[in-house]
Amino acid sequence: MNILILTASTGGGHNRAADALKTYVEKNQPNTNAAIIDAIEECSPALNFTVVKGYKALVTLTPALFGAMYKSSDKKSPLSDTVNIIYQQCSKRLLSKIEELKPDAIISCHPFAGAIVGYMNQEGSIHIPLISIVTDFLPHRTYISDGITAYITASSQAKDILADEYGIDRDTIFDYGHPVFEQFYEGNGKSREEVLEELGFDKDKLTVLIMAGSFGVTDILEIYENLQKIDVDYQIIVITGRNQKLYDAFQMLLNDEKEFVTEEEPELLRRFPDDNVLRYMYYQTESVVEQLNRTFRRTIEDHKPTKLFFFINNVDDYMHASDLIVTKPGGLTTSESIACALPMVVFKAYPGQEEQNAALLAENNIGVILEESGNAAETVGSLLKDRDKLESMRESCRNYVRKNSCHNIIELAKRLALENDK
Repeated sequence: MNILILTASTGGGHNRAADALKTYVEKNQPNTNAAIIDAIEECSPALNFTVVKGYKALVTLTPALFGAMYKSSDKKSPLSDTVNIIYQQCSKRLLSKIEELKPDAIISCHPFAGAIVGYMNQEGSIHIPLISIVTDFLPHRTYISDGITAYITASSQAKDILADEYGIDRDTIFDYGHPVFEQFYEGNGKSREEVLEELGFDKDKLTVLIMAGSFGVTDILEIYENLQKIDVDYQIIVITGRNQKLYDAFQMLLNDEKEFVTEEEPELLRRFPDDNVLRYMYYQTESVVEQLNRTFRRTIEDHKPTKLFFFINNVDDYMHASDLIVTKPGGLTTSESIACALPMVVFKAYPGQEEQNAALLAENNIGVILEESGNAAETVGSLLKDRDKLESMRESCRNYVRKNSCHNIIELAKRLALENDK
């Protein structure tokens, strides 16, 4: 059997879900082939560049605008004819790839990808079972298409919303949870004691994990500085992901370097006029440098024991070793934390799906919202001092998690494929 998994690079969570599914198939389904395609890139590299860069710019530079667009796109719109024209053009390019791979079932980890294939099913160019995975904790209209065969939600709550508010047939909705690598589930992978021993950490101390790649540099340094004020004997793991500036800044901070220095204005930049956008971006960076220097001067020299990592492939090890995580409330990072039964402090949620995710985590006693970076000591400290609260949050994670998600999704795809052949 051939399964095609579609994704897109507007945020790492969609690709992460696709990778988890493919890895599961490769490890556990020897008679099944799984292929991953970036649907927007396949349709048009130029469109992909525009969409991915535009998404990043919207959520980081104008989050309020992104939030407004997210809300408005969750309503029925008279622009549907225009959208169908886009799907029509994209489907032509994606069709050749589908015909080449000959999938028996298609799984979409991104709403745009699902909409394109759903359109293809509707207009009759293909007749292939299509599963749409809602990779956020609550549904959104962009995930919905008449050409979709089945939907996967993170919870029964999301299933109810999809059925009651969006009118989707309840029998086509499966609350299997988000696809998560098997090693993230509690009880899998290395033990807490083993990981802490490898780090040279004390296994009897509480451990806080900071997943910081999506934070702004100054934001996370302010949080880290604020955490030093907590009068609890604990230790910290910081993972910056591919955020090189943040990693470099942390290295200098932990090495007690007091000045964050950049080179003089590059020669090439001097050739541009004063109002050029590149010059503007350069001097915006310089203002960040000034903030970093102010942070370094304030930072307590005797900081908590800290281990710093750049991009790593064994995030699950450090989640299993930790008692609390400070992170942004992205869909898949959050799902991985829940799978690990790891309580969360979530910070700087973008308007839209991240705000919804944060509210849901708080509502279900899985996470606490950090409203301001300057309140980190109070928010995190209150949890570290209350072991019973931490344990109740762990138990809430255990009650919320959907284990065996990848297995259940792949089995559903195989069943739908067999039914389609009859």
